[in-house]
Amino acid sequence: MVFARYLWLLLYYAQYAGTQLMKDYEDITLSILSPPVDEASLALPFNMGQDRTSGCFCRSTSRKDLVVCFGNYECAKFPKINIGVCDTLVVRTTVISQITVGDLDQYFGLRALKIDGNSRLHTLQPGIFRNLSNLEELSVSYNTQLHYLQTHTFTGLVKLKSLILVNNRFEKLTEIVPAFKPNTLPSLTLLDLSENNFENINENTFLPMNGSKLEILNLNLCRLDYIHPNSFSKLKKLKELHIRENDLNAPSIYNFLLKMIDSGINLGYLDLSGMGFRKQPPMKIMEMIANTTIRRLNLADNQFELITDDDFPYMPNIEVLDLRRVFAIAVSPYAFNPDRFPKLRILLLSGNNLPGINIYHISCQQLLLLDLSSNKGTSSSSLYYEIDRGVFSFCRDLRFLNLAYNRIKHIYNYTFIGLENLRILNMENGTLFHIGLGTFKPMKHLEILNLGNNPLVSSENLTSSQFEGLNELKMLILRNCGIKRFNDDDNMFEMMPNLTHLILTNNQLFYITVETLKPLKFLKVLDLSQNLLVSWWQPIFLASGIQPTKLYLMNNKISHFSLGMIQDLNYLLEKYNASVEIDLMDNLFICDCNSMYKIYTWLQVNGSDILKKYFAKSNILCSSPDVWEDRRVADFMSSIKNLRCFVYQKFSTAMLLVWTAPSLVTIAFLLIVIFLIYRYRIYIRYWLFLAKVALGRSFIRRTLKADNLNKAYKYDAFVSYCNDDREFVLEMISQLESQPPYLKLCIYERDFEIGTFISEAILRSINESRHIILIISNGFAKSQWCRWETHLAEYHRLFLDDGTPHDPLVLIKTGEVENKYLTTTLKYLLKTKIYHSWTEQNSDDFWKKLRNVLVKNK
Repeated sequence: MVFARYLWLLLYYAQYAGTQLMKDYEDITLSILSPPVDEASLALPFNMGQDRTSGCFCRSTSRKDLVVCFGNYECAKFPKINIGVCDTLVVRTTVISQITVGDLDQYFGLRALKIDGNSRLHTLQPGIFRNLSNLEELSVSYNTQLHYLQTHTFTGLVKLKSLILVNNRFEKLTEIVPAFKPNTLPSLTLLDLSENNFENINENTFLPMNGSKLEILNLNLCRLDYIHPNSFSKLKKLKELHIRENDLNAPSIYNFLLKMIDSGINLGYLDLSGMGFRKQPPMKIMEMIANTTIRRLNLADNQFELITDDDFPYMPNIEVLDLRRVFAIAVSPYAFNPDRFPKLRILLLSGNNLPGINIYHISCQQLLLLDLSSNKGTSSSSLYYEIDRGVFSFCRDLRFLNLAYNRIKHIYNYTFIGLENLRILNMENGTLFHIGLGTFKPMKHLEILNLGNNPLVSSENLTSSQFEGLNELKMLILRNCGIKRFNDDDNMFEMMPNLTHLILTNNQLFYITVETLKPLKFLKVLDLSQNLLVSWWQPIFLASGIQPTKLYLMNNKISHFSLGMIQDLNYLLEKYNASVEIDLMDNLFICDCNSMYKIYTWLQVNGSDILKKYFAKSNILCSSPDVWEDRRVADFMSSIKNLRCFVYQKFSTAMLLVWTAPSLVTIAFLLIVIFLIYRYRIYIRYWLFLAKVALGRSFIRRTLKADNLNKAYKYDAFVSYCNDDREFVLEMISQLESQPPYLKLCIYERDFEIGTFISEAILRSINESRHIILIISNGFAKSQWCRWETHLAEYHRLFLDDGTPHDPLVLIKTGEVENKYLTTTLKYLLKTKIYHSWTEQNSDDFWKKLRNVLVKNK
């Protein structure tokens, strides 16, 4: 999210391009890196309830600038709700069949309206938009019963700029175009008719739109197999034409492009992606485009395995060339040479099969942006993505280099030589585990560096020498790199004195020190979310002098507010007042007198007004005890005076004064002993049972060994399992008890006597069984009873080692077990004992092996 906000840097530094380039290609830069998240559409916390008139349920953002109404079964009419100053209304997934005149009259203040995904909508009455004169964006998409638009459907939308009609049931373009007449939609500049089944466009299809201001026309995925050469001649203002993934042949495209030139239509962007071109771009079309005003050419999702020097003619106007996902395995050295593409500034080659960057592969002297991400190579290429020495020696104008999602394992001090003017380097989601000393030194003007999702610390720690030369770096992203700590004696952040954004989310940091942060005097955003941070005792930000305006500490292991934390919060809040953002959600705050009373009293005596206000308004939630779970910490602190915390404090002080230290120690010891005896009473009874069995072992070992060899067991095996694995156990019973040699299993649901204590029954059954079978699954690891049975089984194996000739413990693993649920005993058993793994494919072999193990020592 933060990354996307800084993508404007690329365009800002496009000093060789005009303002139109900066405007037109902003969407490209946003899509290459993390796209901006529409927070309003994702967060709808306010429930507006059900509209009684229509049956629709509605939710909104906290500011009510976005309202979404829905209802798969109840919502049969267009909702009539009071939306106040709402900017955008979305009505989706309803059973509305038609929208009639008057249904929308009350929404006259809307700027955007979306009527999407309504499977029964088939009619839009003319005049329904008569009162929406302020509407600028309208989407009526994914309504699979809507097949026709009447001529006056959009009357009243005098300010409408964007009309989206994607994936409806329109089949004849001539039937709906009259609804787009310029006297009806005088401000329309974008029309998206993608994913409708038009098949062909005849000569007079767009005749009703003669004189329209339309600049962008989208006809993607429309099954078009014919476009009349003169079909677009009436759209004089057209700047962008998107006809991606249709069935048009090269001559048809050539003919209508030729007629558009003759009609004086100056296209700036042409999308020919996914058109089925093979081997090389159609030379005749490329020569045609070379003589037009087209600046952006999209040829993605075609198939050009080898991009040679002769695939493109001289193209003097092309500034952006999109060759993503064209199956390219090699690029000739002069394919994009400045002599052929003098104005080329953005080259997109992501999603191909390029095995690396060879000095003879690509020429990018004139480029500002080069995207080589997601190149997986081929089966015959090397395992890792390789970058040759000196590849970027002549790329001095390059501002943005994207190498994300490539299997780059290491980079050295010669890798980026020549990129002295690079501003953004993206290497996220790779396999990078080695950074050579001085690797980033050639990029002295680098401002954004993304190394997220790389195993950087798998083999070495991060050092200052690796990041030398990043004096102008503004943003560093080290998300999910396995970082456990930073070395204060060799502080890498001393190389980045101008850093403003530091993203360290999803690592393994337990703490962060004052010395680590001290060099970052200009830090504004610090993201430490999804780590293992605990409450810090000494102030960090106050001591280091660092004052970020955004501090993200979500999803850590913070259990309480220490005095050092409170001092830091007070320091940040007093500096920036209400503008600072401190997020502590999803931590493990314990809301009891012991953890919160001292902080509460400190706040009452020393806390500033702004700090008190922060706690009062914060949504930080308690995680325990149960009575306060998922309730606000602020509510607990405000109720402290009513919770006997004062009595608790006075009582504790008085007892310390009255009782002597020996008395306290004695009482505490007795309480601990009583608690341990009560808690582990079942285990103690079992240990006593084992002690009786082991008594006198040294005197009768030989006799005992002989007796054990001849001991008659009631069961061949005791089966320990969780209820989730009941079906597997039933299959085991069928395989082992119903077929030779007819083994006898102890199953608690069948064999335990009614009325006996469960613990006694388990102890008796284990002692009466020759083997103990543990069926280990994720549910088994979660179950408290199964864990207890595992302990008993292990103790039985260890303490009864009295000459028994076989190991009674048999492990069966039925699926993947999450590591967080494994106890120490289970981990030890799985690492030290050979276990059987259940698979459907080899079930017969599995039962045969298990039957042999149980019969072997019978």
